[in-house]
Amino acid sequence: MSNRRFLNNNAIAKIQIILVFAMVLLFGNSCERKDLYLRVNGIQIEVEMYDVRLDLLWGIDWETEWQYTWNESAADFGTIGYTKPELVKGTIYNVDSYTGKRYSSFFKIFDSNGGRVSLNAGSTYDMLFYNFGTEYTSFYQSEDFESYTASTRVSSLASWIRTRGETKGSEMPDTAKSYVNYNQPDELFGSLAANLKISEDPSTYEKEYDEYGNLSYIYKVDAALRPYSFVYLYQVVVLNNNLDGKGNYITGSKGFTITGLAQGVDLFTRKTFENTIAVSTDEVKPIQNHDDVRLADGTTVDNADIFAARVLTWGLPGIVPIETTKAGSKAAELDQNFIGIGLTLRNGLTYTITRDITEQMHEKPAGGVITIYIDANEIPQDVINQRPQSTGGGFNASVEDWANEINAEVTI
Repeated sequence: MSNRRFLNNNAIAKIQIILVFAMVLLFGNSCERKDLYLRVNGIQIEVEMYDVRLDLLWGIDWETEWQYTWNESAADFGTIGYTKPELVKGTIYNVDSYTGKRYSSFFKIFDSNGGRVSLNAGSTYDMLFYNFGTEYTSFYQSEDFESYTASTRVSSLASWIRTRGETKGSEMPDTAKSYVNYNQPDELFGSLAANLKISEDPSTYEKEYDEYGNLSYIYKVDAALRPYSFVYLYQVVVLNNNLDGKGNYITGSKGFTITGLAQGVDLFTRKTFENTIAVSTDEVKPIQNHDDVRLADGTTVDNADIFAARVLTWGLPGIVPIETTKAGSKAAELDQNFIGIGLTLRNGLTYTITRDITEQMHEKPAGGVITIYIDANEIPQDVINQRPQSTGGGFNASVEDWANEINAEVTI
């Protein structure tokens, strides 16, 4: 029986494709890349999820730059890189073979045990996969199926840059002070297999026999998962933190805010949105004392304090972060990156500072370690020794009601 006659048999209206979905995060040339295998053998696609390798992202030397002590088994960062997704959503698009336009879609949720979905022989498909079950990420599919975006909503967290007490002396330019504070995105990984033509001719596929001697056919497609959201680790090195011998001037931090970040990303093109937002976090790790702490000039000091936070972002605006080794200088001030830090003083007051971190962020467009240095001795002694006002107990998250907040700039 010829191949053509085999396919025209009325008993077989479709081609079965067993899709072995080997999801692997790409982290560099040293990381072996797995492919997506399609086995043609009947009427369905079967997707098998392999473990995702969570090596360190290409171009990031977390452990060399990172000085804060973390413990993978303790209630700390858990990991300074990425965590493994549990569920994957596969959106399968029907594509017009002549125009290349997507005209309809359907989806399937897969777990580590896989699942099945039917495709028609002689058709063309695009397949978009990303981890499912995100909490803070909003997805939008355009009606013409030409764009599929992920973004986050406005955050209820307080900003650690714009406060009631901010002075004209802030090192942030005036235009950079106007922004909207958004939630951090979830960790999001994805892959697009585009223009997948399901041939009606089995001779176009590689042959393979299973353990029972059944013949199947294999077609390879690049389907390696890569991150859409990126991890930045912000570590704050505090120098001269106890010069008067009465205890640390700075005892920790209430939170961080980072400006000049993209609001979202297009899942098809992987390009981030042009418009900029800020992202805040109040999940700051406790302050630690360290010896042999590296300074910005490469020298070390024997005694310094460090506190830190892990922040997820969509990256810098208007670029494809994983294809960019260094983001270019931004002409618009709104694209500059500033960090606001709500320092907690030993008297219980919150002392807010800002720093320009544009250069560091542009050097690491796909995430990495950002280090900020603060000289605690630059904080005015009258602020350090000020007695906090009594507010009658409780905490009010409204910035306008923070009577005990002091906003100032510490320049090293």
